[in-house]
Amino acid sequence: MPDEHRFRDRSPETEARAQVCLNCGAPISGPFCAACGQRDIPPYPSVRELAMDAIAEFSGWDGRLASTLRALVRHPGMLTHEFLEGRRVRYISPLRVYLLASLAYFLLAASAPEVRLESGETVGLHVGMPKREGNQPASRPERVATAVSGSLEKPGMITSAEKDSALKDIAKAPAVMQPFLRRAVSDPVGFKRGLLQTMPRMLFVLLPIFAGIVALFYHGRKYPEHLYFAIHLHAFMFLALAAAAVTKFTQIPVVVAVASLIATCWIPVYATLAFRRVYGGSIARTLIKEAGIAVIYAVAAAVGFIVLIYWVSIAA
Repeated sequence: MPDEHRFRDRSPETEARAQVCLNCGAPISGPFCAACGQRDIPPYPSVRELAMDAIAEFSGWDGRLASTLRALVRHPGMLTHEFLEGRRVRYISPLRVYLLASLAYFLLAASAPEVRLESGETVGLHVGMPKREGNQPASRPERVATAVSGSLEKPGMITSAEKDSALKDIAKAPAVMQPFLRRAVSDPVGFKRGLLQTMPRMLFVLLPIFAGIVALFYHGRKYPEHLYFAIHLHAFMFLALAAAAVTKFTQIPVVVAVASLIATCWIPVYATLAFRRVYGGSIARTLIKEAGIAVIYAVAAAVGFIVLIYWVSIAA
């Protein structure tokens, strides 16, 4: 007997949307089944229907993505407030919007070209070494720093003699610094790739830590409330940085510098407005608490970054 599911009649009548859920048989009157939650898509969907369903499932392109981004960008703290008040179905889940924003930023940051000034310096990345008077020879730390920065900015451009000299100097550095200095000089491409691959994980781990720090300054609330706030705030930060990264494709230093400045100023202003909307309080009180949160979080982030560098350095 032929398989009834495999050889089902696929006439236009059977391809039309069903009046009952194809999964549980319950009556259905909208895009989702009220009983089991399955999306109402016809049996044997076309490629277009399958693609649209995948896009909607991943990004909430059924209108929720636009409303989520609009609330997140234009109204600081509103998205967190909406979720805490129970109005959630119209928006993408906090974790999903965070993942989308971080993915967009890291993809743009990895693919954006370097923008250089006329002198050849990389905008926003150049770290100047202390100037030496006359022909005074460079000290060992200066030689190591020059070799590391040269390897990371232009992998393969330093000579074998310079690399060997730097490795000899690194061998005399403090033991705790040797692994990442050696990896940065000997394998700069792998070192940078490891940082880019591991950085999103570190930032994700820092989310609950940031929420815990916020909880220290705002008592009387459940921890998930702070976690919602932390996720939305970091999602906005990724979007702001992604917008600044987009301007690098213009390769116009002035445009990139202005965009970076706007993002740098926009983020703390946004954070202050978001704190006030979600937690209330005067501007002065909010700024004092923000300063305390920023100091503690900076220490936690610095420790995390050191652990990240060390982990990437010793990873095979």
